[in-house]
Amino acid sequence: MRYDAVILAGGKICDELRAAALYDNEAFIKIAGQPMILYVYRALRQSDYINRIVISGPGHELQKIMPEDEKLYFAAGGENAIESLANAVYLLRNNSISGSILVMPTDIPFITRTAIDDFIEQTERMEGEFFYALTSKEVNDKKFPGVSRTYVQLKDGIFTGGNLFLMRSDIMDKALDMAVQLVMRRKNPLAMGRLFGFRLVCNYLLKKLSIDMVEKRFYEVMNIKGKGVISEYAEVGVDVDKISDLELAKEYLGNQIF
Repeated sequence: MRYDAVILAGGKICDELRAAALYDNEAFIKIAGQPMILYVYRALRQSDYINRIVISGPGHELQKIMPEDEKLYFAAGGENAIESLANAVYLLRNNSISGSILVMPTDIPFITRTAIDDFIEQTERMEGEFFYALTSKEVNDKKFPGVSRTYVQLKDGIFTGGNLFLMRSDIMDKALDMAVQLVMRRKNPLAMGRLFGFRLVCNYLLKKLSIDMVEKRFYEVMNIKGKGVISEYAEVGVDVDKISDLELAKEYLGNQIF
């Protein structure tokens, strides 16, 4: 099965990172001479699972730095991530949407074809409609020692929210808002808990919260069968949203040859 993919490239960056990187939009931040978004695009295009790619953001500027690709489309960036994702989905829908859409932000230059393929292959073995990537602290620390992430202590282990989402097309309208809410809250465990209710917050604070409990509550709230997908690839969970991340990316990706 092949999937369409959306890269959310409309976001602003924090003042500290903007001052160091000299760009207002993280998609254009240079890492080893390459705009950050190119790392994400290349990883997607290398995957045999990916068909069309839509980049939601400042299309005119993005087209100047992206390669020619007949299956690459540009959608307008919205006032927020919800609008940006919706614009991309509507563009695909107007051009015959495929069975599912893979969604990711532009600030994950570490992402690889292998990590993307593994995530997709796991979802194909699961019963669900909405899939959300997770990576463990152990996996992240092994691959990127000392990297600073926000983690959640669950009964299943210590995890951080990943940066890959997959939505089945038949629940797209219901899943749109939830996908963006998860993106916005992925670094704030309590905010994530409040999204699903007081009971989950209490269980989290008491260290009794499990992935299965979150999935069940997700269904109760959204009537969507959501599944957490645990990835063994730290590249899924590490993004670039502060200066230390940018320095890590420059060091790690500096020797790549394209």
